Amino acid sequence: MIERILQMACRSAEAAEVILCESETRSAEFEGNRLKCITANSVRGVGLRVIRDGRLGFSSTTDLSRPELLVANALESAGYGRVAKFSFPASVAPAPVKVFDDRAANFAIEEGVRRTADAIDKVLSAFPRANCEGRVSRLIGRERIINSAGLDVEFDHTSFECDLASLLVRDGSLLWAGDSDSSCALLDVWQQHAEKIIADTRAAEKEIVPASGTYRVIFTPNAIDSLLTSFEQGVDGKLVQKQISPLTDKLGRQIVDNRITLTDDGTIDYAMGSCPIDDEGLAVRKNVLIENGVLKRFLFDLQTAGMMDAEPTASGMRSFASQPSPSITNLVIESGDTPFERMLAETRRGLLVDELLGAGQSNTLAGEFSANVNLGYLIADGEIVGRVKDTMLAGNIFEAFNNIAAIGDRQLLKGSLLAPHLCLDALDVSSGEAAAT
Repeated sequence: MIERILQMACRSAEAAEVILCESETRSAEFEGNRLKCITANSVRGVGLRVIRDGRLGFSSTTDLSRPELLVANALESAGYGRVAKFSFPASVAPAPVKVFDDRAANFAIEEGVRRTADAIDKVLSAFPRANCEGRVSRLIGRERIINSAGLDVEFDHTSFECDLASLLVRDGSLLWAGDSDSSCALLDVWQQHAEKIIADTRAAEKEIVPASGTYRVIFTPNAIDSLLTSFEQGVDGKLVQKQISPLTDKLGRQIVDNRITLTDDGTIDYAMGSCPIDDEGLAVRKNVLIENGVLKRFLFDLQTAGMMDAEPTASGMRSFASQPSPSITNLVIESGDTPFERMLAETRRGLLVDELLGAGQSNTLAGEFSANVNLGYLIADGEIVGRVKDTMLAGNIFEAFNNIAAIGDRQLLKGSLLAPHLCLDALDVSSGEAAAT
């Protein structure tokens, strides 16, 4: 079918590209300590890009019974499209990265139900009044891209996601604890999630409202992810082209602490953002964005690279229903030399933050963030003394990354982020009520 679509489009267009995406998902959800539902979902869709009279046209559909309508819509939209600043790529050698796992593909969702129920029972054995929810999901997908330049490439992929959380009402306050993991490979993390929830809940038996002020803050990889939006937007070539990225004129300049190296790497086996090709057919690669604090590269899809007279970075990502846009695959923060235990011991007055809420609602383009601490602990003289409540962090992430106290010596892969613990030296902390620490 997609060969036929390509042939039809090329009768009236100078060039064309067809992308086919197929996926089948099964998932189970728990709510209120019980199984809520098991669902199955299948999606099959096609996207068509054309270059007609030098302009880009696009259309998509999940109804393959009328390919002529898909082609007609793409050709018509080209009359209003942008001038094409690129040519479709010819044959490429996909990157040798593992994104399909037979164990994940063959995983029975009923087994996920059993293991999630066992994990919830483990949490309830420690905290009988806890209200737990969980989710397990398995996806099998296939993607194929062909174009008029001779490209024809496809790959299969899997994904596996597992989440567990607990909400406990205690002394009029709500205590949330949870953990989640995702991968292209099968995961066995249910008991690990339950143990983390139990440990976090026990560590939160004493609640403290910290005094407002400036604190040293240690972020776990769980929490630091929500603060990286400003960097992701800053290296987005489309925002650079529009001159609204805060990093537009900073290429080759030091923008953060020289211990920070930040990489976009789509070649990590089984990481959630990995893929052998981007969604325009280019082989993915490792793009060093910031090296020793110096901004080295922006990310481009084909069109944006053409507009900027820059080299494409194999960063054109999309669904079948959208056009490519520069996107991060997996974000990697290089590790440092400080064990977490020493990082904690050397903090006299600070916070350990494992979960933030609302960090992406600030002016992220300018690097500003303001977020509630959903799960965090007060540190006094190198020891955790209780869970903080009614607490908010605020600051500018570019300034904060120029004021780093320490970088952890071990990285943790969480979905599409590979990062160590980060200790930022002076962040503003505000609380909902006056308190002394």
